[in-house]
Amino acid sequence: MTPPFRFLIPAGALLLAACGSNTPAASPSAPSAAPSPTPSASVAPAPGANASLPASCRALPPATGTSAGCHQEASDFLRAVTDAVAAAQNATAVDPDTKETYAVVQNGVIQSPNAYLKLIADALDRQGLCAVYDGEEMNVRNSSGFNELFDVVTGTGGSWTKYMSTCTPATPIPAVAVLPNLDPECKLAPSKDTYCDRAAPRYDADVSSALDELIAQDQKLANPVVFDFSRRAPGTSNGWRVANVPLYFSELRQKMRSRGYCNIYSGDDELLIKKGTNRFSEHWDLLSGEGYSLRLLAATCHDAAF
Repeated sequence: MTPPFRFLIPAGALLLAACGSNTPAASPSAPSAAPSPTPSASVAPAPGANASLPASCRALPPATGTSAGCHQEASDFLRAVTDAVAAAQNATAVDPDTKETYAVVQNGVIQSPNAYLKLIADALDRQGLCAVYDGEEMNVRNSSGFNELFDVVTGTGGSWTKYMSTCTPATPIPAVAVLPNLDPECKLAPSKDTYCDRAAPRYDADVSSALDELIAQDQKLANPVVFDFSRRAPGTSNGWRVANVPLYFSELRQKMRSRGYCNIYSGDDELLIKKGTNRFSEHWDLLSGEGYSLRLLAATCHDAAF
């Protein structure tokens, strides 16, 4: 299963609202398991097991409210959140892996949600406001009496500020997620995506070369083990029928790793890849529902999805 948008290889305005181990290629084998711009900030990878809450959160007593107590009313924190978001929109950050300095928001689109959200939370923390993103909304509070929820990322990766609700008494502070290491051979830290978009592919040449290499290797065998070369998807020159799906993905993973890519098999006939940075990952649909080899980019996700 893939998202509805995709790219086939051959190849907004700012919103504001008040409310590898390098393994040599080998022949197929058995499957392997508005304010002034803020100073540049060095942004840490996605929160992990040792990540701590902002300082303003640590002294607060436990909150016991539930979503049943959430409603809309005049916001106490809207101005502070709006200012923090505006500052993040004008900020730069340093990619911890590439050391590149980049604009956190470009043409209204968030380039690294992790960097963007950290800048907002840090700005609010300096004002004594506990702010933690729960995966959907920014939770803001200065006591356990109530908290307010704000939407600061649109579904398409845009930056905006929208007050959603006030919860009385405050709901518990969201737990900091512990991200699993899905690719133990990857030198990049585990990551988590916030949104996926329709960006043009960046890694298409390497995906194609890995597939071409696998096809050529299998064609040289007296008895091919990956493909059925007597069957090909109509209208394609290389959409061969895949005879051994586990081996197909195992070999492709090895070939992408030899090209320097971290990668995981999603289980939905997709290979998720990233290289050199956690700012994004590409999700490639490599097997059709009828069992033929594909070369389709299903999505680009920000930050990397693994």
